[in-house]
Amino acid sequence: MELSKVSRKFLTNVPAKVRKALGIEEGDLLAWSVNVEKKIIVVKVIKNPYKALCGKYHDPTMVYDAVEEKVDDVLFEAVRNAGNRG
Repeated sequence: MELSKVSRKFLTNVPAKVRKALGIEEGDLLAWSVNVEKKIIVVKVIKNPYKALCGKYHDPTMVYDAVEEKVDDVLFEAVRNAGNRG
């Protein structure tokens, strides 16, 4: 079991062993599910949506707005899937 402390501003860190074991990188999202009765939190890793798109689209005409919309689609799908698995 790894521990992390909650700061006065309710911030905490992800312990190095946990980051390495789950492959958590900068830009990844953490989806939190809470079971209040059992006082349990399940945190699921959602890989950085930008990295998920890197290299998938080689269209020189693709504009920023289209890329941003695609990233949002990938992100929302990942959040929906994380909620369905837990």
